[in-house]
Amino acid sequence: MGRSIAVSLLKKYLSGDCTISEIEQVNQWFDSMDTVPEDLVGLSADQRKLVEDKIFERILLNIGTKGQQKIIPIRKKSVRISTVLWAAASFILVLGAVLIWRYHSQQRQQDQTAKLHQAVHIKPGGNRAVLTLDDGSSVVLTEAKIGALANQQNTSVVKTAEGELSYEMHNGSASAKISYNKITTPLGGKYSVVLPDGTKAWLNAKSSLQFPTAFTGAERVVQMTGEVYFEVAKNPDQPFKVQSGGTEIKVLGTHFNVMAYGDEAAQKTTLIEGSIHLSSGKFSQLLKPGQQALVDPYGIRLNNNCDMEAVMAWRNDLFIFKDMEIKEIARQLARWYDVQVVFRGTPSKISYTGTISKDVELSELLSMLQFTGLKYELNGHQLTIID
Repeated sequence: MGRSIAVSLLKKYLSGDCTISEIEQVNQWFDSMDTVPEDLVGLSADQRKLVEDKIFERILLNIGTKGQQKIIPIRKKSVRISTVLWAAASFILVLGAVLIWRYHSQQRQQDQTAKLHQAVHIKPGGNRAVLTLDDGSSVVLTEAKIGALANQQNTSVVKTAEGELSYEMHNGSASAKISYNKITTPLGGKYSVVLPDGTKAWLNAKSSLQFPTAFTGAERVVQMTGEVYFEVAKNPDQPFKVQSGGTEIKVLGTHFNVMAYGDEAAQKTTLIEGSIHLSSGKFSQLLKPGQQALVDPYGIRLNNNCDMEAVMAWRNDLFIFKDMEIKEIARQLARWYDVQVVFRGTPSKISYTGTISKDVELSELLSMLQFTGLKYELNGHQLTIID
């Protein structure tokens, strides 16, 4: 481990402006190193190359000096032989130094390449979810076989050939006891489920949906977190309600998307078709198709110019960025690729626009963003965005 040195002093040395004492200090640093430290930032590529060459030069000089000291006693026997021996020994030592230097340089490159490959091969998310049954037991749906997974009262829980979860009612009346199930997707996961009434729900990454195994009351009530898209089976006699935090959405039969992640500034409910009534505290709003309601602690705001294609992008396995800042893009990447995103510096206010498949590896997606000027570092599952 070599001693530390100020980058400003190295730059001063390379420009030839050092004092004698500073030159001595830099030479001592060169003597303590065998490569340019990775954490030595602030040097240009040309400056790093000059420093690397200088370290190599000092290594050879030190080896030559050591070799000379070892050969000195031989001079007592014969000046010619000692000269030959010194030259041969120096040549061998220098050659060895060259080989060692090249070996370590190649080894460092291989190590860096291995780390790079390890970092960039982060696969996209997929069908991953856990089903928690009423008795508290869990079923990892990704690993579960196709067919019946459980029987609860008069309802069978089935994993279909398409990998979807389905609740099938048996003949006869529903059980008086109400059982609740919960499906949860992790970071990098998604899943779809057909509820006992025929309603279909698609869960995005880091989401959950809790529901009864049979809708027996005057209302069909479910609770959710994260982001879920619903296609509600029509039943005018039994309204469907979605509860998320302090917000409740009441529908009869319609298609809508609810995005309620805790790290977003507002909960967004977007109506695709039909009609819904949304309430939050003392605020309420009736939505028409194409409208989006944004709920925050200050009330409900209505967006009449909602980009439906962008809202439904995740359901269609796409990233659609339209005038989107990097902070919002980063949150989507973190959920889908299960990575931790950190910012080095203040996040840029630059807006990005583009459409990218969610089936690509993270490295491929980042390469596309890099063409727009995005700078980043990817180490393991930590993505650092550099402003």
